[in-house]
Amino acid sequence: MRFYELFIAFKYLKANLRQSIIITIAITIGVALIIWIPSINLSFFGDLIDKSVSSAPNITITKELDTFKRNKSSFDLFFADRTLLLKDQVQTRKRNIKSYKQIMNQVKHVEQIEAMAPFVSEQGFIIKAAEERGAQVRGIIPELETKVVDIEKDIIRGGIKNLGINDIVIGVTLAEKLNAEVGDRVTVTGPRGISRNLKVIGIISTGLRSKDEFQVYVSLKSGQQVFDLGNDVNGIGIKIKDIYEANKVAAELREITGLNVDSWMEDNKQILDQINRFKLIIVFINFLIIFSAASSITSVFIMLIASKAKEIGILKSMGAKNHSVMAIFIIQALFLSLLAYVLGIICAKLLLMWYASLIAQAGETFLTSEVPVFRISPQYAVLAFFYSTVTSILASVIPSYQAAKLNPVEAINA
Repeated sequence: MRFYELFIAFKYLKANLRQSIIITIAITIGVALIIWIPSINLSFFGDLIDKSVSSAPNITITKELDTFKRNKSSFDLFFADRTLLLKDQVQTRKRNIKSYKQIMNQVKHVEQIEAMAPFVSEQGFIIKAAEERGAQVRGIIPELETKVVDIEKDIIRGGIKNLGINDIVIGVTLAEKLNAEVGDRVTVTGPRGISRNLKVIGIISTGLRSKDEFQVYVSLKSGQQVFDLGNDVNGIGIKIKDIYEANKVAAELREITGLNVDSWMEDNKQILDQINRFKLIIVFINFLIIFSAASSITSVFIMLIASKAKEIGILKSMGAKNHSVMAIFIIQALFLSLLAYVLGIICAKLLLMWYASLIAQAGETFLTSEVPVFRISPQYAVLAFFYSTVTSILASVIPSYQAAKLNPVEAINA
C-alpha cells in the first residue's frame, strides 16, 4: 500500500485521542503566548511611535549658544590657580534663528529631506474667562507645517489650513479644561506680558496626552509678536523619507549648519531602548515556552511508542523500514503542530480582543488618551509557525528513532 505511513499515523491519532489532545493543547498554548505577549507590547509601542512621529517633525534644527563652554578655555587659562563659583545665566538659553530661509537653502540639497517648516515654540498662557492654563505655543506657517507634520488628520473640529494672524488651534483636552469651542475667543500671553486675543478655529486630537493638553498652534507672525521675537524663529522642522535614518540625517545636517540638530529617535530614545530590552525578554520567554512544550511532546511520544511496541514489531516483521516507522510518528507530530498553530492564532486573537476591551474600559493610558489598535505581530506569527512545526518534529525525532530501532521479535513478545 502506497503512503501507508500516513494511514497508520492517522489511525494512531484517532486511537490515542487523549495523547493527541495533550500535544495539541501544549503547542496551542505556546503559539498563543508567543504571539499574544509581543503583539500587546509592540502594538502599544508602535502606536506611541506613530503618534510621536506624525505629531512632530522627524528632525528639528535649533540654535543654542553655550557661553560658558565657549569661554571655559579662557577661564582655565587665567584663573587656573583660583577656585571660582561660576554660574552662566545664559548657558542653556536658546538663541533664535535670524535667517531661517538661508539655513533652509543650505540643507535643501540633502537627499532624505522631503519638507521643511520654520516655527516658533515657547511656553505661554491661554486664558478664557476665569480659566488660565499653561501651554506650549507653536507659531507655524500652515501650508509648510502640514507638509512636515500630519496635523490635518488629527483635526476633530474646525480646521487649520486657514490659520491666520488672529486665529488659534488648541488640543482637545485643553479645550475641555478651558470650556472652549470653535468660534470662541481666548487670550494668549507670552512670558514678557505681551498678549493677543485670538479666535479658536480648530480643535486637535493627536492621542498623545502631553500634546492634547498643552499644545496650541498660532500663525508664525502671532507667535513672533507674543514672544517678542521680531522676524526670528526658534527652529526649523524637517520631514524625511525614511524616519529610521533620522540620526544619520541629523548628523549630516549638524555638519552642514553647525547648529543643534535633534532627531525623533533621540527624543524618543527611552521608548526605543525599552522596545529593544523588551525583545530580549521575549527571546528568553520564548525559549522557556519552547523548552516546556518540547519536553511534554517528547514525554507523550515516548509513552505512545511504549504502548505501541507490539504494533511496531509487527510492522517491522512485515517489512517496514526504519525510516517508515519514524515517518509514522513524525507525521503525527507535524499534523498536530499545524492544527495547534491554527488554534493558537485564534486564541491569540481572542486574547488581544479581550485585552483591548480591558484597556477600552480605562479609556486611556498614562501616555496616550486613545486606546491603541492591538494587532497580531506578523514577525511573531511567523516565529510561532516555525516554533510549532520545528519543535514538534524535533521533539518526535528521538522517540521515533527509538521506535525504529526496536527488535521486531522482542517487541512482539514484550
